[in-house]
Amino acid sequence: MSLPIITADQRLAETRGIKGVIFGPSGIGKTSLLWTLEASTTLFFDLEAGDLAIEGLHIDVVRPRTWKECRDFAVFIGGPNPALRPEQPYS
Repeated sequence: MSLPIITADQRLAETRGIKGVIFGPSGIGKTSLLWTLEASTTLFFDLEAGDLAIEGLHIDVVRPRTWKECRDFAVFIGGPNPALRPEQPYS
């Protein structure tokens, strides 16, 4: 997985959307809620082969296979952690 480097100015110039997480016990309606989202603006982050339930829904899917890929993606969408010192990773 190769992630591009985005400058602070580029990030600030982007139109921001909503980032959310849907999780919970089986049968609570997570998949039903996902079907109500706009497919063209939705990205499904599949951590445990959960996309089987959404077959037929035409949305983009990311399937990280390692902890490093998960971490890199979290930094990519969430930005740096301001609580870390500059010499710490992902600060």
